[in-house]
Amino acid sequence: MRSWILVLVGVAVSAGALFVVLRSVDLEETGRLVASANLPILSLTLVVVAVQIVLRTARWGVLLRPFAPRRLHLWRLAPLLLIGYLGNAVLPARLGEPIRAVLVNRREGVPLPEALGAVFLERLVDVATLGLVAFAAAAVAGAPAWVVQIAAIAALVGTGLVVLFAVGSPSAVVGAARRLPVARRRDAYGRSLDRVARFVGALGHAHPVSSIGIAVAVSSVAWVLDATTFWLVGRSLGIDLHFGAAVLVAAVAVLGTAIPSAPGYVGTFELAAASVAVALGVPESAALGLALVAHGATVLPPAVGGALSLVGTGASLRQVATEAAHTR
Repeated sequence: MRSWILVLVGVAVSAGALFVVLRSVDLEETGRLVASANLPILSLTLVVVAVQIVLRTARWGVLLRPFAPRRLHLWRLAPLLLIGYLGNAVLPARLGEPIRAVLVNRREGVPLPEALGAVFLERLVDVATLGLVAFAAAAVAGAPAWVVQIAAIAALVGTGLVVLFAVGSPSAVVGAARRLPVARRRDAYGRSLDRVARFVGALGHAHPVSSIGIAVAVSSVAWVLDATTFWLVGRSLGIDLHFGAAVLVAAVAVLGTAIPSAPGYVGTFELAAASVAVALGVPESAALGLALVAHGATVLPPAVGGALSLVGTGASLRQVATEAAHTR
């Protein structure tokens, strides 16, 4: 029942986002713009996305290494990462993240709590670095105040949580909070803290600072490549988007995917990307075209790779999704 509620909420959010972004756009003009895209330039996005996947696989391996019983090979981890991306594209509630934790537990013997912790830490590092990159780009591009504020909040929250992982186990922090007198009450606060403690307890131990440092560095490069994808898409559509603006549009678009939505971030991605592009001076129809093509360029290739990886590994997406849902 709970899963159906999440699906319905996500679909409603996506429908609302699409309504907002489409209500004042000339769809015929957007269609003409997308149809006239320069395919040689657009094809370069496949190379950029492939490099990103290699970097993100290597980062995942670094975070998993302290808990792996044997050496982790890039060529074995990459299909699991791609299956996770496929899960995010076709399943609700970002189930692709726990799916790859389940798969790396099965295939590489990494304990499930530590596998979940590594995936969670990845997302925190991504938010922190993306927020910092977006904040710097917003300041340089002279973006509207609401864009700067979103980037600043993401950077502060993400950085604070990453520091928590770097200096000690989050489980220890929650354990200390549970020893407070107020935590012994059986009111809403006490029950909420119990739920948080159970969740954090599944995240495993503190990660080495060196691993987190490498993850931050790799994430920074990956986000620059993500912005390169948006810049190339803009060039293919004839949109005059300088690289700093592409960084900002890409960053806010990715932050928009954190909002609960239908599978594949439909609607929320387009609304976030198009809104920032319009705020930076891109015409509305062109901004929507940029968002649509960039969405396809960043989501479809990894999803196709995930589908091929499912065949290659013999895994069942339904089975691992069911198992992953039980980890939440």
